[in-house]
Amino acid sequence: MKSKQSYQNYLIRCIIIMANKKYTVYSIAFAVTFLMGCKEENKKATESPIQIFSNARFGMFIHWDMSSVAGTEISWSRKGSKPLDITGDSAGYVADTAYDNLYKKFNPTNFDATKWVQLAKDAGMKYIVYTTKHHGGFCMWDTKQTDYNIMNTSFHRDVVKELSEACHKAGLMFGLYYSPRDWHQPDYGVGDNKKYVAYMNNELRELLTNYGKVDIIWWDSYGKGNLDSFWRIGETYKLVKGLQPDIIMNNRLAELGYYNKQPAAFVGDWDTPEQTIGNFQNNRHWESCMSIVKTPDGGGWSYRPDGTLRSFDECVHALVSCAVGDGNLLLDVGPNQLGEIPADQSSRLLQMGDWLKKYGASIYGTRGGPYKNGDWGGSTYNGNTVYLHIGKWNTDKLILPALHSKVLKCTNLSNPENVATFEQTDKNLIIHLPVNKQDSVDTIIMLELDGSAANEMKNNNPLEMK
Repeated sequence: MKSKQSYQNYLIRCIIIMANKKYTVYSIAFAVTFLMGCKEENKKATESPIQIFSNARFGMFIHWDMSSVAGTEISWSRKGSKPLDITGDSAGYVADTAYDNLYKKFNPTNFDATKWVQLAKDAGMKYIVYTTKHHGGFCMWDTKQTDYNIMNTSFHRDVVKELSEACHKAGLMFGLYYSPRDWHQPDYGVGDNKKYVAYMNNELRELLTNYGKVDIIWWDSYGKGNLDSFWRIGETYKLVKGLQPDIIMNNRLAELGYYNKQPAAFVGDWDTPEQTIGNFQNNRHWESCMSIVKTPDGGGWSYRPDGTLRSFDECVHALVSCAVGDGNLLLDVGPNQLGEIPADQSSRLLQMGDWLKKYGASIYGTRGGPYKNGDWGGSTYNGNTVYLHIGKWNTDKLILPALHSKVLKCTNLSNPENVATFEQTDKNLIIHLPVNKQDSVDTIIMLELDGSAANEMKNNNPLEMK
């Protein structure tokens, strides 16, 4: 068979012939579009999985299981004993027996994986991470390891299977959240924990064998115990990479030993600040995970009708703050007991999608820099283009450190009709925009340079405001 490159070369020759023979514009346009698609596929093929993840910048986190029946925090609202963790946790408010039996009332008949995935795409998200099993131990797939799973509810459908198929069909990266904690499983933390680790690895074997390509595994933290002798994370790591060689994973497989000289592979591919924005970091990938709903107890991950929805401004600020810091945002939603992502959460995500349709070029595929983010805002760049995301001005101007490259063009993307001007000196780059022309959420100024923006940073360190 011919290689893809051969087909592309053949197609180019055909386009030239079609043009010379005066084929219709539509025929030629179709061929050109197909060729561009091939080039994009080739570009993706040359990128590593972690580069694809980083370029995506924005993903959907989904916390959902039978806890949605009670409308309380997933797992943490299970009152009483939490082995290897917190005993008698004051945040717990559903008795163990009642919580553990919520699955008997769980029948999310309105669940539609295709609608969830379409909402993620409409929101501008490029990947999904779904909670296959949280700390409470309930499994949302057809596992053979325990009866405590979705197939033993009235719903009786494999949620992980349906969601994986919907993601694969839509071209979104598919990620699995998995908690090594399991407060329901009787072998968890008993003795040397060997029996439980075998149980856990058997669950992982199912998840990484039966659902096609898994792009991401998102570990949550372990309970107490030595990572080597009690948890034997080396065995788990070897299993995961053996089953899905191209999978990428966060840092929480070895979080307890992160600063104890764990083997480099075990610390994962990115860091995971939680419910907060990470600091500028361009020497290691990172991703802030945040819930779209806020609660006084710091939760809001799962369905919490008592919570408060984050404003549009908060959500945009979170996404921009991650991008200018060279990180990703994993924004969480909590579907209800019927399997629906609540209307207010969906509406907020669609607002995000509308914003990204206008300004996505300043987020997707960029790197943080060349300026270090701060109270004023921050910047991203791609090639010779710099995007200034400005949230705080000094009246009508922003004074930045000087660039070595010459600024060829300055455009106010937030509203091109409101012209922004600039002054470039040996000491500073000064952006001018009248106060009444500044965007209330995020003014985006695009700078086109005569050189690579990456070269503006010395030893990969961003320029800092003085």
